[in-house]
Amino acid sequence: MYSNRISTTARYNMLTADIQRNEANYNRITQQLASGKKVMNITDDPIAAVNIVNTNRQIGQINTFDQNVKLGMEELDTLDDLMELAGSYLTQAWDKAVQANNGTYGNSSLKALKVEIDEIAKTMVDLANTQFNDNFIFGGANTKLTPYEIDENGNILYHGTPHENPDYIRQTEVADGVFEVINTTGDKVFGFYDSYFADSTGTKYYPQTDESTGETIYVDKKGNKYTGDAADLTAKEDYSGVMGALKLLSNSIQEVIDAKDAKDPDAETAGYKKMSSTLDMFSNSHNEIVTEQTKFGGVYNRLEMTESTLETNTENLTSYLSSMQDIDIADAASKWMQAQYSYQASLQVAAATMNMSLLNYL
Repeated sequence: MYSNRISTTARYNMLTADIQRNEANYNRITQQLASGKKVMNITDDPIAAVNIVNTNRQIGQINTFDQNVKLGMEELDTLDDLMELAGSYLTQAWDKAVQANNGTYGNSSLKALKVEIDEIAKTMVDLANTQFNDNFIFGGANTKLTPYEIDENGNILYHGTPHENPDYIRQTEVADGVFEVINTTGDKVFGFYDSYFADSTGTKYYPQTDESTGETIYVDKKGNKYTGDAADLTAKEDYSGVMGALKLLSNSIQEVIDAKDAKDPDAETAGYKKMSSTLDMFSNSHNEIVTEQTKFGGVYNRLEMTESTLETNTENLTSYLSSMQDIDIADAASKWMQAQYSYQASLQVAAATMNMSLLNYL
């Protein structure tokens, strides 16, 4: 009859391997309890690890979309408030225009109305130059350039991206491959007013006072002086929207005032006719603002629905991630106790048998 003989080295290796295995299991469960995660490394569960990485990526992408949506909604809120204010000031200007067209006001009353109209125009320019998140809302794509200025000649000039240029659009991505337009342009909402002198080629020149001579000179937008005969220049006006209506109304009131002072009934009639034409402009401008408000109200509603969808998707993905990654504390605690007992037992067995050798079996 033969009996199996185990060498001291073999027994040592077996005990060491058993200790290391129990220690690794104990440490793994300890780490799981400390972190609350059951998948610490890809070797713990390769399939779950890959799913966890992909799910975290999706959640991160959704969080980015959610931030875009929230920022877009905040900007649209500001945009709506500004257009609401613009509509309110436009209504005031409209009322002033109706009063001015009454025909019974004397010069003092007309002068007071002109001051009010000019102040409303300045307020409109301030509204149109509002910034959100360090960007000019009504500048189109030129978000860092102040869209409006009132130059020394009283022109209300727009420097943003024109609405007819499709590059004015700013979009925000609210879902994978889905974009929403969140801006409009100043010339679309407010319009502009530009009074100038044109030469035979159509180049615009603006009057300035020569500091050295005190004479009136004409320069283009690049600062080049017109060298021809000033009599050859043609006075012109370009205008649109509420800015154009406000400036035309102010100018026409001044024309009536001057005509009354000069006792020129023909000029006075012409001034009132020009003044009357602004009523339709105010009406059209009001409709334009309401149309833009309605359009962006629809965009805002879509963003609200998108936000709700993103929140639902985040909740679902987070729940799925938790099912793959988070541990059951009670179950893990029980396994931790078992692993601890196993590890301690392997240490005790090793301590008891390490002093024995083959001589004990002879």
